[in-house]
Amino acid sequence: MQYNNRSRGVTVDDSGQTMAGRGTAGQGRPNRLMQLLLTALLATGMHGALAAAWQASAAYAQGDIVAHQGQEWQAKWWTRGEAPGPQAQAWQPAPSEDAPAWQAGTAYQAGQVVLHEGKLYQAQWWTRGNVPAPQGPWKSLGTGVKAKQFVRVPGGTFIMGATVAGNVNYPNEYPVHPVTLSPFYLSSTEVTYRQFDRYTRATGQPLLSSLDAGGMDFGRGENPAVNVSWFAAIKYINWLNQQKGWPRAYDETTGDLLDAAGQPTTDVAKVIGYRLPTEAEWEYAARDRGQDIINAWGNGAPLINGKPAANIADISLKTFFEGELGIPLPPWMVIWEVTDGYPRLAPVGSFIPNSLGVYDLSGNAWEWTTDKERVYTTAAQTNPVGVSDAPGRVMRGASWDNGQEMHITDRYAGNPAESTGATGFRLARSVVAGQEDRGD
Repeated sequence: MQYNNRSRGVTVDDSGQTMAGRGTAGQGRPNRLMQLLLTALLATGMHGALAAAWQASAAYAQGDIVAHQGQEWQAKWWTRGEAPGPQAQAWQPAPSEDAPAWQAGTAYQAGQVVLHEGKLYQAQWWTRGNVPAPQGPWKSLGTGVKAKQFVRVPGGTFIMGATVAGNVNYPNEYPVHPVTLSPFYLSSTEVTYRQFDRYTRATGQPLLSSLDAGGMDFGRGENPAVNVSWFAAIKYINWLNQQKGWPRAYDETTGDLLDAAGQPTTDVAKVIGYRLPTEAEWEYAARDRGQDIINAWGNGAPLINGKPAANIADISLKTFFEGELGIPLPPWMVIWEVTDGYPRLAPVGSFIPNSLGVYDLSGNAWEWTTDKERVYTTAAQTNPVGVSDAPGRVMRGASWDNGQEMHITDRYAGNPAESTGATGFRLARSVVAGQEDRGD
């Protein structure tokens, strides 16, 4: 087998061998070996979880969806503390969003979901003949992106780059240099399949693939949306902004950021609405406002108070691939000697957030940033946006198949037109006077 130790997911080389390649994750053609892996996966029942894990301390609004004990549940009304289950008063089984088109002659029971004019609606009570609309017997499910999922990251100055050595570091992480950032909003979680699926259904596009390179299903729902190219991510963001009545954030041909007048800009303060975080914003948040840490949980093993701190290459992954599928891990892969419970993708928000309240900044999925790969110098920067003659866009954070080589300051400039089975993204937004996000 051939492997590359800067992994971004499993792919297949031209000889038909499995290969974990940082530069080629999620690519390659399905072959007989990977088809056998898919068969083994289905036989063992190792499917990806479909919703974010329920948390006893969290408050859930009507319509929120969680996973608990292997099932998806939807809140009937505002609730906190009651565990989802068949006997729970506040919870009901979550409906499928693979919904049929609304039909005027069909009777719908409370909880059923339909698609009408590109939007998903859920019946609040028995209805027939009532056209789905935001009022009456129907409730719009919206985009799934909610104001409450964003945290306000205070501005500040930090030293960007590899200020503390990891087990592995690369030349493009140096030299370290001071960066000053304005306050910004960052989504506490990565964009999920559920959120991205509402966009593709609304725009009449095929659903985003949830398969890895060998045809094995990661699962959808509240798993991070992977197999997303950078250009697909910015088109999704422009659509989200349109739903809010905000202008486009990106030129979908050039990839340039756009100001309120639709003109190219490198000043994120002039960008209205959702966008990708800049590389500097991402690192500042991941390092918990610039602390000297190697990964989002800190330094050392991925444990916080004895509990797993991230979805990374661990005993769960090793057991799955070597025990369930009989595929040995590459000799270079040094797994973390912990058990996070997820051999591949995990629902977003399954682990402990950092002090800002942001989840999964190390592991689960690599995340696109808005930047091209700028060359670091020692010069101080203020709100930098990476520019380059090269087309690559920087991704950060590592994924479910990264072991002890992973570190926050790792930078990889990927092809913006390609997608991988280990690469997703999260949303950011500038703090703009007079612009408020009032929810979905």
